[in-house]
Amino acid sequence: MRAARQHSLKEEFAASLPWPLDAFQDEAIDKLDAGAGVLVCAPTSSGKTIVAEYAIFRALAEGVQVIYTTPLKALSNQKFRDFQRAYGEETVGLVTGENTINELAPVVVMTTEILRNVIYEDAQRLRNVSYVILDEVHYIDDMPRGSVWEEIVIQAPAHIKLVGLSATIGNYRELADWMSENRGHLDTVYTDRRPVELRLWLSIQNRFYPLFGPDGGVDQETWAKAASEEEAAYRVNRFRSLPSNDLLHVISELEKQRMLPAIYFIFSRRGCREALQRCAYHALDLTSETEKKTIDALAAERVRGLKDPDEMALYNRMVDGGMLRRGLAVHHAGLLPFHKELVEELFTQGLIKVVFATETLSLGINMPARAVVVSSFTKFDGVNFSNLTTGELTQLMGRAGRRGIDVLGHGIISKESDVEIGTIYEVAMGEGLVIESTFTRPPRRRS
Repeated sequence: MRAARQHSLKEEFAASLPWPLDAFQDEAIDKLDAGAGVLVCAPTSSGKTIVAEYAIFRALAEGVQVIYTTPLKALSNQKFRDFQRAYGEETVGLVTGENTINELAPVVVMTTEILRNVIYEDAQRLRNVSYVILDEVHYIDDMPRGSVWEEIVIQAPAHIKLVGLSATIGNYRELADWMSENRGHLDTVYTDRRPVELRLWLSIQNRFYPLFGPDGGVDQETWAKAASEEEAAYRVNRFRSLPSNDLLHVISELEKQRMLPAIYFIFSRRGCREALQRCAYHALDLTSETEKKTIDALAAERVRGLKDPDEMALYNRMVDGGMLRRGLAVHHAGLLPFHKELVEELFTQGLIKVVFATETLSLGINMPARAVVVSSFTKFDGVNFSNLTTGELTQLMGRAGRRGIDVLGHGIISKESDVEIGTIYEVAMGEGLVIESTFTRPPRRRS
């Protein structure tokens, strides 16, 4: 009887999806149905969240509570809004450092730090919780926040089943074994298959060159072109030259190559704002008249939903409607919720053609694009400027390729004169993320 009930739950859930379950999703769901916790490692945008949604589906059917955790307040807020739309306002709650909404609801979204605090301070509050979903669990490797995940794994009540969602990591079995040692057997599901093929490009002087050849190895022409550019820049200005790629020309090339819509990653909120301002100054326009009318209608509908006059005034002040009409926007954690929601809705409908975003957009937020541009190969990590790691590059590029729409996703790396081509290939061809415990590990400097 139990097996039949589980089978019908799985069938009912699968019938609600826009396409059949992938093999790794099917395997993970079967393991949840068998009563095990599960660690799912799969590429960004491959559909790991489907496993979490099934855990929520099961919890609601069983009449128990489920907690969904994320590492960021902004991501928690977005998941809260997504789940409210999917399951209804009364069914979903939110607990972050800033908000507590309907905390006794069947589905509660919270940051990992809040869950850790609840475990220590009020464990009885978790007596009806059967599932805890740990989204972006590879953050265990993050310094200094990674130890929060480890504390949850060790200290969470034994009756709770953990559902870990992670990007692909090289030592996932080691992580699963450690989790099992602390709370009993945990099944693993791993796949490195992307639903949409990814092709990487190097942008040099606003033109795109394939990073890899047909055989998967280094494209020799691209290497030679990049090396000659480096040598010329060094001879002229000892690397103190102007950037070799211009934002406006790169967008023009994206349009020419039919790679829009695109996410243009810039590693600062200020940089995103300045990019949008530059597009405005040069009157860049990427939408048709029909698309403009649709954008106007959706924006007007969003404004009508604002009942508070102060919110209305803030919306009108903060949202650049003119640039939205032209298919251009920014997206980062500092935007007001209704602004982000509008950008996300317009982008997923293909009406925003280029969104300038910080790296938070690569974490769990469902905004896949046809192409992703990484504007710089270095970013500030809280201590100093360092090159992107293989794991970070993979996470960013994971947004390229829309399932059911695109045959190919495109990842474009902007070549900078002070970053050697060998470094770019070393990162692009490097091993996936290997995570380490952060309980006692000192901060490391990345080369």
